[in-house]
Amino acid sequence: MRLIAAPLISLIIIMLGNGFFNTFVSMRISIEGGANWLTGLLYSSYYAGLMIGSIFMEGLIRRIGHIRAFSIFASLTAVIVMVQGMWLSMASWFLMRFCMGIACAGLFIVIESWLLLLSSPHTRGKVLSIYMVCLYGAQGSGQYILNFVDLKATTPFEVTVILSALAVIPVCIMRASYPNLNETEMVSIWYLLKKSPLGFFGCLASGFILSAFYALGPIFGREMHYSVFQISLVMGLTIFGGLALQWPLGHISDIIERRKVIIAGSFALAILAFVLTFARFIPFPITLLIFILFGGFSFTLYPLSITYCCDFFSAAGVTAITCACCIVYGIGCIIGPILAPIVMALVPPVGLFLYITIIASVLGIFGLVRSICRPPPPKELHEEYVPLPRTTPQAVQLDPRPDEES
Repeated sequence: MRLIAAPLISLIIIMLGNGFFNTFVSMRISIEGGANWLTGLLYSSYYAGLMIGSIFMEGLIRRIGHIRAFSIFASLTAVIVMVQGMWLSMASWFLMRFCMGIACAGLFIVIESWLLLLSSPHTRGKVLSIYMVCLYGAQGSGQYILNFVDLKATTPFEVTVILSALAVIPVCIMRASYPNLNETEMVSIWYLLKKSPLGFFGCLASGFILSAFYALGPIFGREMHYSVFQISLVMGLTIFGGLALQWPLGHISDIIERRKVIIAGSFALAILAFVLTFARFIPFPITLLIFILFGGFSFTLYPLSITYCCDFFSAAGVTAITCACCIVYGIGCIIGPILAPIVMALVPPVGLFLYITIIASVLGIFGLVRSICRPPPPKELHEEYVPLPRTTPQAVQLDPRPDEES
C-alpha cells in the first residue's frame, strides 16, 4: 500500500473531478435548454477521444516519461475545462470534450502503468481490486460535489480545475523508477466476433448502455423533476451498486456456465430498466434501491463478457483478447449516446430506460439462441472471472490470469 498509495491518490483526485464534471456537463446543457441529442453527441465525442487516445498515446508517454506525461495531461485537462467554461457554444464544447477524452486516456495509462510496475504477478490481482475500488469509489463520490456548487455559475469549472491541478502532486513526489509501458497486444475484433459472438455483443451492448446512462441519466433526473441532491444520489448509488455486485456475480459465473450468467444478467437488467420506466409512480427510496441493482447488473456485463471471450482462448491470448474487447466497448460508447436520445424523444422522460430495456433484451435473446446452436467452451479453457475497469486497453495489463497460468 505504501508503494501504490501515490498513484492511487492521484487517481482518486482526478476521478473526483472527472466523475463530477461529466455529470455536470449533461445537467448544464439541459439547464441551457440544449436538446438531448446534443448531449449525446458531446459524450460520443468524449468517448471517441478516449478510445483514440488509448490507442496512440503510448508512444508519446514512452518518449517523454510518465511523470512529465501525467503533468502534461493534468495541465491540459485544466486548460480544456477552463476553455469550455469561457465559451458556452456547442462547437467549442464538442471539440473540448474530444480533447478531454484524449487527455483522460493519457492520465489513465500513466496511472495504470505505475500500478503495473509496482505490482508483481502474485499481487496484481489485489492491486487490480484496489484500483477498481478507488476508481469507482471516487467516480461515485464525485457526484455529490453537485450539491455544493452553483450549476449556472463558473464554480463547477473552477472546482474541476483545482482537482486536476492537485492530482499532479502525489505522482510527482513518488520515489520510484520510471515504469516501462508494456506493448499492448491486439487481435482483430472480427476474429473476436467469429470466436465468441456473445462475448463480442456483450461488450458492445455494455458500451451502448453505460455511455447512454452517463450522458443522459442526469437529464432523466431533471425531466423527472428530481432535485440536484436526488440526481447525485441516483448517479452515485448506481456506480456504487456496480462496484458492490462485481465480485458476487463474478463468483457465480466461476461456478456455473458463464453464458447462463450473462443471459440471466441481461434479462435482469432489462427487467430493472423496464421497471424504471415507471419511476414517476415509484417512491424515491425504492427507486434508489432499483438503481443500485441496475448499476450492479449493468456494470458487470462488460467484465463478464470479457471473461466469456477469454474462455475460448488459451491463457497466452488473454491480454490481446481483453484489449480487443476494450475497443469493442469503446465503439459501443461512441454509438450509444447517439442512439439513446432518439428513444428519449419518442418516450420522454423515461425513454432512456426503454432504450436500455431493448438493448439488454436483445442481448439476452441472442444469448439464448446461441446457447441452443452452440455448446459452451471447453472446461479446460474456462478462465477465472476478473473484474476489469472500463478505462483503456493498458488496464488489462493488470489482469493476473496470464501470469498465474504461466
